[in-house]
Amino acid sequence: MTDTVNPGMHVPFGVGTVVSDTFSIFFKKIHIVILLGFIPALIDVILNTYSLDTSFETVPGSSFDWGGFAVTMIAVGLISLVAAAVTTAMVIQLAYDTKLARSARIGQYFSAALSNLPAIAILSIVTAFVILGGTLFVIIPGLWLYAVFSVVVPAIVIEGAGFGALRRSASLTKDYRWPIAGTLVLVFLCVMLVSFVLGFLLALVGGNPVQGALSPTPGPWLFFEAALNAIAYGWTSVAIALIFARLKEIKEGVSVSDLADVFK
Repeated sequence: MTDTVNPGMHVPFGVGTVVSDTFSIFFKKIHIVILLGFIPALIDVILNTYSLDTSFETVPGSSFDWGGFAVTMIAVGLISLVAAAVTTAMVIQLAYDTKLARSARIGQYFSAALSNLPAIAILSIVTAFVILGGTLFVIIPGLWLYAVFSVVVPAIVIEGAGFGALRRSASLTKDYRWPIAGTLVLVFLCVMLVSFVLGFLLALVGGNPVQGALSPTPGPWLFFEAALNAIAYGWTSVAIALIFARLKEIKEGVSVSDLADVFK
């Protein structure tokens, strides 16, 4: 435990340091990050592929069922949110162990995520609707709200906040929401760039990724898309883990070792 920072003094968040540490941890443990995120990502990709394939099947002479299509897309979108949140629940623990030069404990990560699954799933969906509501007005409120609720999953898994994690995240992120938003935007841009480059290179080697991904039968492109999603989920999750750790350090004097010791 470190000394608690003087509450009257505003401590810089340190966007550059958080982003740099995110890169370092992600690339150091990229194989484990992909492993942890692959199954949730694969389920997500299969459901998306199947729903798109079946949604456009219509009986000759009948009109397209836009209502059914919308319901299917919403359901698949919610599953995607939960898949990403479950990955975050596992990867945040890996991030702390990596920062402390500890060995990965995959079974323990999975167990902690599974035991908190109801709160993780429900609150991830709730925050998604809140953020979407803000984004519908203009993009800036959406980014701000995303920053407000960015550490919901760590609050559940690390602190055991349960369904109080929304309030806990709002409290922790107070006074640092724009730096948090900036950190996440930088990470998202890097994820998008890497995904685009990998997709482009493999398209040159293996053909059309869109056609392969939309194939009704599993193929190499489906698994490649799942791996890309696992990278996106995992990279973002490392950033969220470090954002949470930085906020705990600034506001409560809690070190990364204290956070990781929760799972001993």
